[in-house]
Amino acid sequence: MCEYLHSEVMYVPGATTVHTAATEAWEARSGVCQDFAQLALGALRSVGIPARYVSGYLHPKRDAEIGETVAGESHAWVEWWTGEWTGFDPTNDREVGDHHVIVGRAREYRDVPPLSGVVAGATDNLDVTVKVTQIA
Repeated sequence: MCEYLHSEVMYVPGATTVHTAATEAWEARSGVCQDFAQLALGALRSVGIPARYVSGYLHPKRDAEIGETVAGESHAWVEWWTGEWTGFDPTNDREVGDHHVIVGRAREYRDVPPLSGVVAGATDNLDVTVKVTQIA
């Protein structure tokens, strides 16, 4: 299902927002990682496979040196249950591995956004960076 989804939907930064319904991303055949994850969840659940949304970060450099620190990218993928939890990244069409950093698991994006909180005071521009380091 995830491979099919990856072949049918194009990753387009800015094509959707966190409020875009998965059906809209499917109709447009474009979206970002949270859309890929939500679409995969719907497909898996529609055939009776228990599945959950995973929110976290992706270390963007596959060949990073040990100790190398880079800006992490917020990311989302899915896990499904078939006797054990299996993680898959439908956006990148690959199994979840060492470069995926889990922040939380839940039913959907709204339950585990990668960043949330309260901003006190006036701000026109909020800039947040998460740094990840390859340690092994």
